[in-house]
Amino acid sequence: MLRELKKVVEESGKDAQEFQQTANFVLANQFASAYKHGQRKHYLLIEAYQDYFSKLFDALGMKLYINENERLAGVLPVQREAFVRLKTDETLFLLVLRQIYEEKIENFEVDNGFVATNTHTILERYVQLVKREIPTETRFKDILSLLSRHGVIIRGKSYEEDSKNFIINITPVVRLIVTEAYLRQLESFNGADPDEDDLDEEEQTSPAESQE
Repeated sequence: MLRELKKVVEESGKDAQEFQQTANFVLANQFASAYKHGQRKHYLLIEAYQDYFSKLFDALGMKLYINENERLAGVLPVQREAFVRLKTDETLFLLVLRQIYEEKIENFEVDNGFVATNTHTILERYVQLVKREIPTETRFKDILSLLSRHGVIIRGKSYEEDSKNFIINITPVVRLIVTEAYLRQLESFNGADPDEDDLDEEEQTSPAESQE
């Protein structure tokens, strides 16, 4: 890929470091949005040089994903082995987020592919749909951090009237990770405490980094 990098640098007149920084950013964060602070330059570079980045990530066993309407670019693993099994509560929160996302889309409550909600709404929907008690505050923060790290959500500020309620923007990434078949599992989930295998193995995965 060094030859391809040299070629694209010469053609673009840009510094090789720009391409390297963008590739590293996507590998570390999975997605880049033109609407998120600090990510726009990475999205624009990928959009302008799709052929180079497609070949680069293909060599790493990943598929380049670009949605120019939603101004979102990133990578998804090609091989199933690159996916990571999620814990049950992480899976269920993903399902809840996807359902909230679709409802907002249907009601045209969307801004550049992002829909806004908050942590209280997410927790209330979790209890309503999966018939489980809400996780501890620490565990919930861990789940939000995981989802934020991989581009599913963007955490915003807390409300002045309730410091424990935070604005959450759900990104279009949720549609890539949570398929329609995956979403239908929520409708049949009866609130029991299943083993991880009770949720379809192929769908209970996320193209995220490895976890212990």
